[in-house]
Amino acid sequence: MAALNNEPDLASLQSDLAALKRDMASLIEHLSTGAGKTAHDAAGQIDDSARKLYRNVAENSDRSLRAIEAQVEAQPLVALLIAIGLGYLGGRLLAR
Repeated sequence: MAALNNEPDLASLQSDLAALKRDMASLIEHLSTGAGKTAHDAAGQIDDSARKLYRNVAENSDRSLRAIEAQVEAQPLVALLIAIGLGYLGGRLLAR
């Protein structure tokens, strides 16, 4: 008689375990697709940031180059003396 009373409980337990397995599989699938999408989005943001940084550096270097060119054209003797001085110092430091 006790064995007959346990059968509905066992069937209910098996049903609950099957539902738990389905829920866990669904959760794992959801997490894996969500993680992949998140990683893809993060990579896209990093790529966009890197492109913006490169553009800014390129623009700033062009601006600096134009400023140096203007300074050299305005004062060529001073620029020549600075270049000679830097060359001398560089040669002395590399000789050591």
